[in-house]
Amino acid sequence: MSVEASKGIRLALVAVALLATILAAQALAAFSAPAGATVSTGAMLGQTGFEYLGGLRKFAAAALWNRLEPQFHEYGNGKSIDQRLEFLPTMRLVQMLDPQFEQAYYVSAFMLARIGRIPQALDVAREGIAHNPKAGLMRANYAQILLMQDRVKNLPEMLNQARAGTEPDVTWANADDQFEGDGVFRTIFTLAGDTASAEKMAEDQKRLKAQGAGLGVERD
Repeated sequence: MSVEASKGIRLALVAVALLATILAAQALAAFSAPAGATVSTGAMLGQTGFEYLGGLRKFAAAALWNRLEPQFHEYGNGKSIDQRLEFLPTMRLVQMLDPQFEQAYYVSAFMLARIGRIPQALDVAREGIAHNPKAGLMRANYAQILLMQDRVKNLPEMLNQARAGTEPDVTWANADDQFEGDGVFRTIFTLAGDTASAEKMAEDQKRLKAQGAGLGVERD
């Protein structure tokens, strides 16, 4: 594991330790509360603890990813996927800390698929959908892994994901994610013979590209 990744993990552990300290202090306050105040104090403890937990976990996840992502892109220059597997444990930690962190599912599932660990990749992709059912990127992620596994056998499920990923209420973190997702859906609609939907994805990509999307680092 790289030095930067180790620092990120230490930061996450500090956040967890801080959370434990806060909750311990609140628990002590709850036990010290006057008789008759136990129920309300316990409810307050649970609610406040939940809020602290969510905030600290997301903070730790973001801190880890901010340290990891630059290394991933820099290390990726001239490096094959199997030489980047050291990042997977950190990505898994990000997923555990913040289940709504889409990129951690997206990147790790693709890495696993590229080294032939398709079942594990599909598990990661399904987990991403379970935690982010309205995220277009998660639908595209799962569909792409299915495409890599068997484009003929998996076509019905791939088509289901493509349709779910193009519903009006689907969300995208940014234009780059949508550009990549539209590309996956376009391929699937083309394979299924749905020319109208494939053309709509092509138009979407054209519009997004005009806005500057799709110019960053792509999956290799």
